[in-house]
Amino acid sequence: FFSLADAMKLDATLLRFMEDDDWQVLMAIEQGMKNHDVVPTALVDRIAGLRYGGTKKRLSKLLRYKLVRHSNVMVDGYHLCYLGYDFLALRTFVQRKKIVGVGNQVGVGKE
Repeated sequence: FFSLADAMKLDATLLRFMEDDDWQVLMAIEQGMKNHDVVPTALVDRIAGLRYGGTKKRLSKLLRYKLVRHSNVMVDGYHLCYLGYDFLALRTFVQRKKIVGVGNQVGVGKE
């Protein structure tokens, strides 16, 4: 499912545009991936539990940001990309107050 061509640099500015419902859908996909390689769309909708069925709109936003990928081979569903896992990890660190901001890279190596 994953390839290096899908790898994208972490753009922390996208974190500002993520809303609570976006995070809810992203976490629903993560939970669904505990039991499925590709999480069916209906299951994502059920786990996320958004009001007024806004899951489809949120999934298209996550696809645009390349946090998830759509698969239509065996079942119509979604799975997280590495960037999606990175965003979830960053959000967890922010909520625990371990990270307050992300800056530019100063150097490369063991600093």
